[in-house]
Amino acid sequence: MNSMRGENQPTQLVIHNDDDTPDRFVMDLLRQVFGKSDREATALITQIEQKEKAVCGPYPQSVAEALFKSAQQSTELAGHQLQVTLEAVKTPCELCGKPEGQTDVRIGDRTVWLCSDCMRAADEPSNEQEEDFDFACDVLDWHLASAARSKLVTTIRQFPGHMRVDLQAAVDRLFGKAIRLVGLNEEQRYETLSIPRLLKEGRYAIAIAPLQYSDVDVGEKSPVRCLDNGLWLCEQDHLRYAVLLCAQREYSREPGIRIEILVPSGSAGAALVQQCFNELEEAVQAARTYRGKILSLDADSDYRGRSRGITVHRLPQVARDEVILPEQTLRLLDRNVLTFVNTRDQLRRLGQSTRKGILLYGPPGTGKTHTIRYLATHLPGHTTLIITAEQIGLLGGLYEPGTPAPAVDGGDRGCRSHRPRPR
Repeated sequence: MNSMRGENQPTQLVIHNDDDTPDRFVMDLLRQVFGKSDREATALITQIEQKEKAVCGPYPQSVAEALFKSAQQSTELAGHQLQVTLEAVKTPCELCGKPEGQTDVRIGDRTVWLCSDCMRAADEPSNEQEEDFDFACDVLDWHLASAARSKLVTTIRQFPGHMRVDLQAAVDRLFGKAIRLVGLNEEQRYETLSIPRLLKEGRYAIAIAPLQYSDVDVGEKSPVRCLDNGLWLCEQDHLRYAVLLCAQREYSREPGIRIEILVPSGSAGAALVQQCFNELEEAVQAARTYRGKILSLDADSDYRGRSRGITVHRLPQVARDEVILPEQTLRLLDRNVLTFVNTRDQLRRLGQSTRKGILLYGPPGTGKTHTIRYLATHLPGHTTLIITAEQIGLLGGLYEPGTPAPAVDGGDRGCRSHRPRPR
């Protein structure tokens, strides 16, 4: 649970009816910028027509401002005058119903609004005394007291390191009501933790440690805190189980994320494991953490900053008149990239391919990278990945088969290509 008190006033975006902007553009805006489904977007357009405006939100203030900026950029790029405004709102507390719920609290990927009284109550330490343990083997034996170790089964699922933020949100939501969550002491950082390793006793026992978090930059005002490791002790329908999250370490490869679930053997435990992994997979596939942003891959395996595997870039806006190209060439560039991405839905309805790429060729210093930055900063709602030619082999973990290629930086080879990732 992560709260941002006093600096994230609940804010809503209001879309006003100007009788000139086409419904198709508003529909695309609601889907691509605000993440609405076709059904939700249609309902909002009907509301705009009937009541002269429709409301999206509330959102935390920082999120609302980012959506507002994207909506403005899309509207100006399309040459429309659609009016979208930001309005602060008073959201009732979701616990007690008081009208002054002004503190936003993140629980997984959901935001709830609490009043100051409920927030203070949540922060007060519980009087309930918990039994203390020094080692992982002891806390696991306490949690699974009724099950012999020979009757326990573990199942492992590995996720790419760049999914860390989305996976953390999904784990928090799925196991947020755990009986206990503990951190683990990793003395040998080159080894990968496992539940059988946690069950070892004696001189090789893994000690319990404070929860350790790393900040991961996802291009927002504040980084996202992600656990380096964690052991959740959970219970569902009187079945006790344990979940281990840790880094999956393999020599010369980017660290992945390892999820291991320990359950008693039998059909009930197997069904529970399948349910947990299905929900984790669905949550990660539906996540939007890096969508609409400009990314690159970390080339240094020893990188220890706020990102693991992916860096988010905040490139300054490049104006059209700052691109030094012949006007005819620039018009072709706009038509084949900026205009093209706004006609994808029409092309799909006509059964046409929506894949397109451009290749910029020339000696170093002629403006190829500058041109790509112009395109990337004028594609709100699209994800752009800028990589070197040597990093092409790393794309397997980032893209599913059939996904268009990203932007490629050819170094001093004299070529650049650009293809924004679909929303």
